[in-house]
Amino acid sequence: MFLLKRLNRRTFCSTVLGQKKKRDSDALQFGFVAQKSSLPLEGPSRRYVLDDSVGAEDQHVREPSAQWGSGDSPNLESGLEEANPSYPYLPTVPEEPGSSFSEAAEDDPLPGIEGLRITGEPFPGRDLQASGFSINGTTSCNFEWVRHLDDGSVKFIEGARQPTYLVTADDVDNLLAIEVQPLDDRKRKGDIVKVYANDQAKITCDPQTKELIKKTLEVGHVSYQVQLPVRFLDMWEPAVLAIKREGYSIKCNGQRGVVLTEKFQKATAINIPYGYERQTEFSIVSADGDEYNLQPADNNTSRDTIVLVLRLFRSMAVEKRRGRKKGLFFK
Repeated sequence: MFLLKRLNRRTFCSTVLGQKKKRDSDALQFGFVAQKSSLPLEGPSRRYVLDDSVGAEDQHVREPSAQWGSGDSPNLESGLEEANPSYPYLPTVPEEPGSSFSEAAEDDPLPGIEGLRITGEPFPGRDLQASGFSINGTTSCNFEWVRHLDDGSVKFIEGARQPTYLVTADDVDNLLAIEVQPLDDRKRKGDIVKVYANDQAKITCDPQTKELIKKTLEVGHVSYQVQLPVRFLDMWEPAVLAIKREGYSIKCNGQRGVVLTEKFQKATAINIPYGYERQTEFSIVSADGDEYNLQPADNNTSRDTIVLVLRLFRSMAVEKRRGRKKGLFFK
């Protein structure tokens, strides 16, 4: 699977597990009772104690399992092993004739994740945060944010391999989820755990943005103050993006004047680059294949709102030429 091949990616979860060995049996038995503890981590934290059925003299409080997130997740590559030189392993089963250490190790439970959840508002321009508890010796995790499309296909989102994710216009009208695969320090892989954003409902816009887009479509035209990169220079110049029912235009305020005027075509594409460092940018690819990078001129206009308006006008124009009527693609 695509996700399993990425062992060299940055990883963001850790755990410390306690241990206990039952004297009268060579099988390891652990009973867990979840208790809340106030650790300096995001959201509720958890620790485990052995089941009350075990004698009090044999009970040991388990170390708190680590909850991971974007702000407090340690990176194993940046010194986790040095910070925990005495990492406790699960105890091995006493060796019997015909058994071996490797066979006992294989009986250890695979690394796992409990309580995986996504918090945050699932609207374009907002941040989502995945969090959970690592168990069974989990020392690292692989993350993949994915979209589930209407045709049943699943699309892995390029570059989205962290517990945090910025929702964009690309997610609207799709199901959004994160897949997490835990690993331990022996590079054993646990089962992939998956959870959906927005309670497994399609991503949509917040009510205010919905109303704004609907009014724009009713009027039939809108203009946005944007910025366009200056050729061969690391700077932007002011421009106006004018959108109408049949097409759009880009006009610079300076000497460049009109940069592009075009009717919406099936080949016209409106794209969003991935990444927080480019969270205000988008691009228009004309029917001729020329790409124009743009960004809103101020913070009062959402990049994702402009993208959704462009895509809706384009879709309606193309469908109109086919004799069809295209409505909003979000409810």
